[in-house]
Amino acid sequence: MPSVQDMGGQKPVPWVRAPFYPTAPFYSTNANVGYQTRFYSTELISTETDYAVGTEAIRTIQFDIPCRLIAINGASFNTAAGNALPIGVGPRDAFLFRAEYTQGDRLHVAARLASTVLGSAEQPGEIGGAGWTINSGASFVLGITPLLASLRINVTLVCLEMRGPSNYTRG
Repeated sequence: MPSVQDMGGQKPVPWVRAPFYPTAPFYSTNANVGYQTRFYSTELISTETDYAVGTEAIRTIQFDIPCRLIAINGASFNTAAGNALPIGVGPRDAFLFRAEYTQGDRLHVAARLASTVLGSAEQPGEIGGAGWTINSGASFVLGITPLLASLRINVTLVCLEMRGPSNYTRG
């Protein structure tokens, strides 16, 4: 699989931008590069051994195909009897969140209330600009800190995968 740098089209305009929400990632002008939306996700459940209120749990998402991270969405659900969060606490106010790229480049400089950095299906938590470029073989480290007991926390990365040319050619 070629790296992102290898997928640009011919000069003088190897890349163009097209909207994906208001975030506008670069699209290659190379006709042999295709695109597909994919949702990568992870979760933290209160029954897991690394779940502890006030302590960060790490989840890693591996990427086999180059892509652009467009948005990060998340929510929590109280799994205890009654299934309700405390009054005034939304599904993204019950945990802290941060993300960093393979080599330590941090998307979020520090963990913050998820409601300040994550969106939902109704209002996506867009990265903005051109999105975040992720090369094949890279991974994202997600830090999730539950602030309440008995939560199920889900985080979804909305990505635009780039499918490049392979060693197969049509005759």
